Amino acid sequence: MLICPHCGAPLVCGEHVLRCQNGHSYDIARAGYCNLLQSSRSGENTGDSREMVMARRRFLDRGYYAALAEGLCAQVRSLVAGNEAVHLVDAGCGEGYYTRQLAQMLHEGGQLAGSVGIDISKSATQYAAKRDPYTQYVTGSVYHMPVADSCADIVCSIFAPTPAEEFRRVLKPDGAVLCAVPGAEHLWELKCAVYDTPYKNDEEKHRLDGFQLENRHKITCRVHIDDADDIRTLFAMTPYAHRTPRRGLERLHALRELDVTLSFLLLAFRPQMKQSAFPEKGSMVY
Repeated sequence: MLICPHCGAPLVCGEHVLRCQNGHSYDIARAGYCNLLQSSRSGENTGDSREMVMARRRFLDRGYYAALAEGLCAQVRSLVAGNEAVHLVDAGCGEGYYTRQLAQMLHEGGQLAGSVGIDISKSATQYAAKRDPYTQYVTGSVYHMPVADSCADIVCSIFAPTPAEEFRRVLKPDGAVLCAVPGAEHLWELKCAVYDTPYKNDEEKHRLDGFQLENRHKITCRVHIDDADDIRTLFAMTPYAHRTPRRGLERLHALRELDVTLSFLLLAFRPQMKQSAFPEKGSMVY
């Protein structure tokens, strides 16, 4: 499934290395990931930091988002029913919490033919590779994924960017894109605690140019968080962390426990057979 980010030729796995026929090679780190990020930077300082990745891993390992993982597995199982050889790409995989469970589910069902997790953070792919024997993790950009054309049966985008043209390139004609986005009530109690005038998320804005929505599934649950560090980690996992004023951050750091609503939309898209001559604006799912 992987291609050389320099020339686009297929990559073949050797002993601790990926090579293409044109002589380009990329070392596979001891942890199991490979850096295929084409940038002036090596990936050391792109994406989430080591500290952010570790905090999110601790949070997810405590099971707060288990309902989302179970819902994703159920949706993928339905989307690939009858397919005996499934190729999975997780675009923006982070530390691999969901990728690992999806790949394991497909493996146990005898369907997994290949699994690739892509994230721009070297720390994220490093930690992901250590815990997932079924997936090849690579450091790279979801906007220029180092994977072959028409190779994927499923492309997952879980709270990640959704470059529609790139997804269409890597997806098989009968494949599907599965996106996870926040539901209207997601983290409502946390928003109320931090902001003077909280607002609910718009569930109707999500679309993907060149694709049609096949199904829409909503997951809503409540969890109790009794650890202040977990509350701050949860907040750091949201876009709000980058645009919250000082007063809101002070309220956040004062929280010691919280009962909070988790709400997720799972959106499954299939490629449209015919492209519209006049695509709508706002083609990203975000």
